[in-house]
Amino acid sequence: MTTDHSLGDGIFFHQDDYAGFTRRVIVMLIDSFVLILLSFATLIAMTFAETIWPDTDFTVASIFGSLVLAWIYLTVLKRSRFRTLGYRLADLRITTTTGVQPSLLTMTFRMLMWGFGPVNFLMDLVWIAADTERQTIRDCLAGTYVVRQNAHPAGTAPMHLARYCGLGLTLAYPRVVHHEPTV
Repeated sequence: MTTDHSLGDGIFFHQDDYAGFTRRVIVMLIDSFVLILLSFATLIAMTFAETIWPDTDFTVASIFGSLVLAWIYLTVLKRSRFRTLGYRLADLRITTTTGVQPSLLTMTFRMLMWGFGPVNFLMDLVWIAADTERQTIRDCLAGTYVVRQNAHPAGTAPMHLARYCGLGLTLAYPRVVHHEPTV
């Protein structure tokens, strides 16, 4: 008798449906530019408010406003059907390894992983090139895929706990393990 040690079933896509290195870099550049524009808009609003109320310092409010706008853009908007500007232009969407829309908590975790340090961006780019599903480290840990907008799952397979040691990290996360060719 065989014992099932899987973590349930997950989906996988055809290899061409996963967002590759170039699309990911384009999305990061576009979305970073949008976030800079949103921060400038907050700065302009702060400057305008300080001309009306010169005795009040709006620096903390401006920083908090920029962080809230970034959170809305990178979590609420990115997971919605509207997507971010970068995702729309690159024709991408985000989904979980079980095939559902990511929760706000998952998206917040994913966003925070991006901001953990300046090296994570470089490690994510290296990881994309080495990963068969072209996931970044934060995608792996959050249980998400970034795929083309019109991509449909190629199948389902059991999820198992994958363990990786490299780049100074020891990681363990659920991964869909399939043996079918994804090409």
